[in-house]
Amino acid sequence: MNTRIEEELFPFYALDALTAEEKAEVETYIASDPAAKARLEALQETAALLPLTTEPVTPSPSVKANLMARVQADGRAVAPSPVVAQKRVAERPSSPQISWWDRLRQSFAMPVLAGTAALAAIVLFVWAIALNQQVNQLQDQVSDLTSDTNVLVEDLTALRADNEQLRVRNVTLQQQLETQEDILASYQAPGATTLALGDLTGENPAAAATSTVAAEAGVATFVARNLPPLSAAQVYQLWIIRGDQPLSAGIFSVDENGRATLPVDATLASTYDAVGVSIEPAGGSETPTPDQIILLGAASS
Repeated sequence: MNTRIEEELFPFYALDALTAEEKAEVETYIASDPAAKARLEALQETAALLPLTTEPVTPSPSVKANLMARVQADGRAVAPSPVVAQKRVAERPSSPQISWWDRLRQSFAMPVLAGTAALAAIVLFVWAIALNQQVNQLQDQVSDLTSDTNVLVEDLTALRADNEQLRVRNVTLQQQLETQEDILASYQAPGATTLALGDLTGENPAAAATSTVAAEAGVATFVARNLPPLSAAQVYQLWIIRGDQPLSAGIFSVDENGRATLPVDATLASTYDAVGVSIEPAGGSETPTPDQIILLGAASS
C-alpha cells in the first residue's frame, strides 16, 4: 500500500480538490491495485453524502443591511453631464471596475470564510474515515497474525506429542532389546537347554516358540512368535507336561506382531516330557483344553 497516496491524496481526490497531475498519480496507482480502488470508492461515496448532512449558514442581518444601503446610495448619486462623463471615462485607468457582484461577494466575505472552515472540517472528516479504514486493515492483519500464531502453536503441540510418542516407543524398544539380550545370554549360558515348539494344528504354520532353561543361572525363559492375537475373553497358557501331568507355567498375551516373552520358574521348567501352549478362557484353566493346544514340543528320549 502506498501510504502517501492513500493518506494524503485520497481524501482530496474524493472531494475533487487535486491538481490534474495529482489526480493522474492517484488514477495510475488504483489502476494496478483493485483493493486501493475499492478504498477510494468508499471515500467518494462518503464524500458524496457530506452535503446532505451540512446545515445551511444564514448570513448575518448586518450583511443584508449593508448591501441595501450601498444600493440606495448608488441610486441617489447625481449623474454627471455627458461632457464631464466622457472626460471621466477618458481619465479612468484601464484597470477593471469593481462590479456590484464583486461588492456583493465582498459583503459576504465572512460567510465565505465560514464556508472555508466548513470545507476544512469536511476534509478532516474524510481524512479521518481514511485513517479509520487503515486502522481496520491493521486490525485485520493483526487478526491474521494471531490466527497464524495459533496454527503454529497447534503444530508445535502436535510435534511435542509426536516426540513424546517417539520417546515412549524408544524406551519400549530399548526394553525389548535388553530382554532379547537376556534371552540370548541364557541361550549361550553353560549347560543351557532349549526346546523348540511348533504348530500342532497346521492352522498357524508360522507360529513357533522356544523354552530355554539355564540351569546354572536358575532361570528359564519362554519366547513365542507369530501367534495370532486373541479376543479379550481368551489368553494363551503355557504348560510343562511331566508324564500325563500338565503343570501350568503361566498365562500370557502377544503384541501386535504375535510375540511374547514369559519368565518361567527354572525348577518347574527344568524337568519335562513336553511343553505346550493352549488357548484358554481369560484367567487360565487348571488343565489344558484338549482341542485348544496349538503349540507343542517334546523332549528327546
